[in-house]
Amino acid sequence: MPDSGIYCRWGPKCVLSMTSDQYFLAVTAIQNRLHAFILSLLADSAAAQDVLQETNLVLIRKADDFRSDAKFESWAYSTARFQVLAYLRDRKRDRLVVHEAIAEKLAPVAEVMAEDTERRIQLLGGCVERLSDDHKALLHSRYGKEVAIATLAADHGKTTSAIKQLLYRMRNLLAACVEERLQKGATE
Repeated sequence: MPDSGIYCRWGPKCVLSMTSDQYFLAVTAIQNRLHAFILSLLADSAAAQDVLQETNLVLIRKADDFRSDAKFESWAYSTARFQVLAYLRDRKRDRLVVHEAIAEKLAPVAEVMAEDTERRIQLLGGCVERLSDDHKALLHSRYGKEVAIATLAADHGKTTSAIKQLLYRMRNLLAACVEERLQKGATE
């Protein structure tokens, strides 16, 4: 592995060369997208987490095999795809496991979906920032701290139905905001 170089995310020949530190930072940076990719192929959260860990081990073990003229994301997705196939091969006895051929056909679509999910998460952060401080605190309590709706209702002096309705409206507002920002991004 070369000792100097620059890693960047975009462009077909963007990776000039990558140091060990840069390689491991790249592995760390892609974790959410890899998990979404693997989860979309397996549809099992626990299995996806296991396969992600196996993928990380392979990425670390094969760091020296990474060609500096390749795109890191493609390398990581390809590694994850092979780990999913290995997982499916090893679990053939399970009745509810996705067939290898189906997983192979879904892989390119899942890769795009993982990238789209990452983009939506970024846009959602901007949309949440537009909310009032009270609404942000309510969202954080419910979804960040996983506070029960009954507890939130008691804390805010409202009925559980009122809190459910408020959360429903905020989710719809945030979904509309994300879609609007996606549309603006697509036309710009």
